[in-house]
This record gives sequence, C-alpha cells and structure tokens, in this order.
Amino acid sequence: MKKTTAIEILSPLEFCVFDLETTGGNQQTDKIIEIGMVRIQNLKIISEKNFLIQPEIKIPEFIQNLTNIYPKDVKNAPLIEEVIDEILDFMGERILVAHNTSFDIPFFNSVLKRLGKNSLQNKNLCTNLMTKYLVPSLLNSNLNYMSRIFNIGHTKAHRALDDARATAELLIKYLDVFMDKGLSKINHLYYPRNKFELDRFYLKKGEDLKNLKHLLVPIQSPLLVTIKGENGTILTVFPFDKNKNFSLIEESLALLDWKTLTLKMIGHPFELFIQMAPLLPRIKSSERFKIINDLWEAYLPEETPSSQNNTNQEETEEETPKKFCFETYGDFVILNHLVPEQYIIYSTQSLGHSERLVFRYPGHQKKLLQYTKSRTARILSSKLKKVHYPEPFNEFLFRYIQYHKKGLLFMSDPSLKKKKNLFLESLDHFIEENPNSYNFPTIHI
Repeated sequence: MKKTTAIEILSPLEFCVFDLETTGGNQQTDKIIEIGMVRIQNLKIISEKNFLIQPEIKIPEFIQNLTNIYPKDVKNAPLIEEVIDEILDFMGERILVAHNTSFDIPFFNSVLKRLGKNSLQNKNLCTNLMTKYLVPSLLNSNLNYMSRIFNIGHTKAHRALDDARATAELLIKYLDVFMDKGLSKINHLYYPRNKFELDRFYLKKGEDLKNLKHLLVPIQSPLLVTIKGENGTILTVFPFDKNKNFSLIEESLALLDWKTLTLKMIGHPFELFIQMAPLLPRIKSSERFKIINDLWEAYLPEETPSSQNNTNQEETEEETPKKFCFETYGDFVILNHLVPEQYIIYSTQSLGHSERLVFRYPGHQKKLLQYTKSRTARILSSKLKKVHYPEPFNEFLFRYIQYHKKGLLFMSDPSLKKKKNLFLESLDHFIEENPNSYNFPTIHI
C-alpha cells in the first residue's frame, strides 16, 4: 500500500484564520469592534474579509490607543447581528485558526450564545500553541515577534485583518515545516509534541540517511549529535559544525548498534558543551573517554589535560581551572542564545544547564540583575549549587574559556549599585558587537 505523503494530507485541508478586536476581555460585558478573516486553501491564502463592528458601548481609551480604532470609525459600522451570518458563512466548516484560540473562540461563542445561535463546532488550531511545540526555546511568542523573526509583513498590529494575515502566513510556514519533517498523521497537526521542533532532527534506524547531509547545508550554528541504542541508552554524543566532515556522523552510525539519531541546533559552542555534560555519565566509560579526548583535540589542540601531567589531580582538576576562570574573567559569562534577541547567562562557578538564565534584553533587564544578585549572594555564603563533571571534561570547559573567548562576555558582580550601569553598558556593547548570525528559526533543520 502506498504511503500517504505529508502534502497529500495537508493540501486538502481548508482553514479560516481569524482575529478579534474587542473592547476588553470580559465575555459578559465587552463587545467585538472588529473581526478579520483569511481563508487558506491548497496551502495558499485565497480570500479575506474584514468587518468593523458597532459595539454599542464606549471603547475604552487604552483600547483606542492599542488598536487605533476610535468611536468615529465604528459610528456607522453594522451591529454584530447584522453581519453574523456572513461571518459564519465565511468560516463554514473550515478549521479555525487564531494566534490565541483560548481567547478568540470562547469570546466569539459568547456572542453566538447571546444571539441565540449554536456555538462553533469547527476543529481549531492555535498558532501560539503550535509555536510553543515547534520552537520550545522561545521566551516570547506574541504575533509581533513571530512576524519579525519569520520575516512576515505585519505593519498594523492589533488590527484584526492584519493580525489574521500575519497568523495565516505563520500557519503556512508551519505547514511547510510539517511537510519538510514528514508529517504522517493528521493528528500530528494538533499534537506536534516531540517530533517537529525546528531546532531538532530525528532519524530512526532504517530511515533514509541520504537527505540529512543536504538538510545540514544551510545550518550555520553548532549541532549536538546524540546517538541512542535500545531503550534510549545513550551510545555517544558529540559536537558537529559546518567545518566538520559529514562522514563523522556516518562513521559513528556504522560502528554502533544504534536505534535513533538526534541533531539539535545550539547557539554557541560553549552552550553545546554544557548541554553535553549531563549526558556523559550515562555513556560507558571507554566511549566517554574518547568523546572528551576528541574535544581536547578538536578545540584545544595545543593543550594537554593537567590530569595527565600532575599527580595532585584532586586540586588540579577540580579547583585550579575554575579558580583561574572566575578570578581572571569574572563571576558571570553571557553568550548568544540560538533564538534571536535571547541570551544566556551562567555563573562561572556553577556551569550547569539547570543553573543558567535565558533572558531577553532589554526586556528582562530587571530579571537579569536579580539573577546576578542572587547568585552573588549564594557565592558569598557558599550556598551556590556545585556542578560536577567528569574529568578532564571539567578542566576542558575552563580551558576553552581561556582560549576561546569570542562571543563570550565576562562580568564581575554587577549587583552593586555603582556597577549596574557599567554592567549594562558592557552588555549593550557586547550585543552590538556580537549579533546573532544564525537566522533561526527562519533557517532550521
């Protein structure tokens, strides 16, 4: 039996993308002032419709400022009951889509109930929720930001038709992702968890490997490669970047009795190493030794782990590199996240993935300063959570900092008031000098 392709599953689907502008969020007392709708067929926008609505109540001033819809604009507009049938006809039985269905659909159903009509029975999709599945590392999924990072024209935010158009274009981009990643069931469209992330690629043994090399061509960011065997046992993990030969992946798969391969895009090699770290203890010792040795050879070819040259291993391995790092460079290290406008900060004394803060700047300035203040307090009180890594991997991290400082910003304690401005000025300069060049999620795997 011929296998149904993703395009055969998605092409017949018809969508109605819609957006409401209202006088507020209370379904009992607030009213619709504008509705915009866009129809998608054969994966393309084919028509649109927009209505300004006379709400018969005052439009709050903050709503006027937000939407640029003023009383004069709706003075001669129709009442909702005068156009409701035309709206419902445009929606039909199509899949309804909004960027926040948890608001738009219940609010619209409350209007239908007030007019004595049946609630919507259509299937529905929320592009905001889809974003959280497809780009889980995003801190912000509002439509303005999504339009910016996906290069979608969105000039009139909080106007119903423009928001509906932007949402429709975002949906089409996501449908392309589903096709690229081999959607095989219609249910995947509604529940795309752990299968269609834009920063990851999954391959099972027996699936065709030949397209993978082609998929990696546009990827500029470092990649974390994880190969697993039976029952999810981690067989090996290693970094892969555009300068590496693809045969490294092919050779690893040929040598191992593997079941699944995962590639994950990472924003900076240093972050990649941190994400590797908790996986290493789960790998058998002989392979773990090879992985760490390969890291030294690839990234620190002129260096030798001090554990190979010093009998006082306990002090050398655990304390010396770390002490040198924070005494020489500072208490904190900041680097670009994979996602545009997002950044990562670690305490140099606790380089654990769970100990980091992912933040947006300048939007999370207060959150950032609170993080540094709390971590500094923990350091001074010796309460900072210790992170232990296999040696000589622990030393490798700090030696890497010593010799590969590009794209890393090191800061001393900025929690003191007199240093706050200096800290933020340095961060501003770092961001200006180190723009995110990966074009994620527009360029994804």
